[in-house]
Amino acid sequence: MRVKSCILTWSGMETRATFGLSEMIFEAPDTFVVKPRGDFDGEIASAMIEHLIVLAQDLPFVLLLMDLTSLGAITPAARHALTSNGHRLPPRALAIHGGSFTVRVMSQMMARASWLRGSRNRWVWHSPNEAAARAWLDEKRRVLAAGVRPTER
Repeated sequence: MRVKSCILTWSGMETRATFGLSEMIFEAPDTFVVKPRGDFDGEIASAMIEHLIVLAQDLPFVLLLMDLTSLGAITPAARHALTSNGHRLPPRALAIHGGSFTVRVMSQMMARASWLRGSRNRWVWHSPNEAAARAWLDEKRRVLAAGVRPTER
């Protein structure tokens, strides 16, 4: 198997896992930073989403920060893995930043596909940069903590 998931750091506040060139960082108490790097295939996408589902299963909600600045191509299998498993995650807010024009359009199409497949318990926003994405996630944290659940596309 090509994908190797290994915990790089555990400090009680942060956990890092690598999947090929890609990385997922959990920032306690509720934020996952996902950094796909290079070409993103189905094997890596599936491993990352399964890891996320396991870590998030006991959380009331999650915040996802997707950094697409180093993403290459996204295979159809990766798109399928990422858009088919949203129902297995708790309510969430997803802020996406970075990436080429093509990657941004593809991520918008994937968000729509995920919604059409039944993943309606999340908000998605395409941010101009990481600072704006984190600020938006902080706002959504307050909303989710107050018990408001997302239902929009």
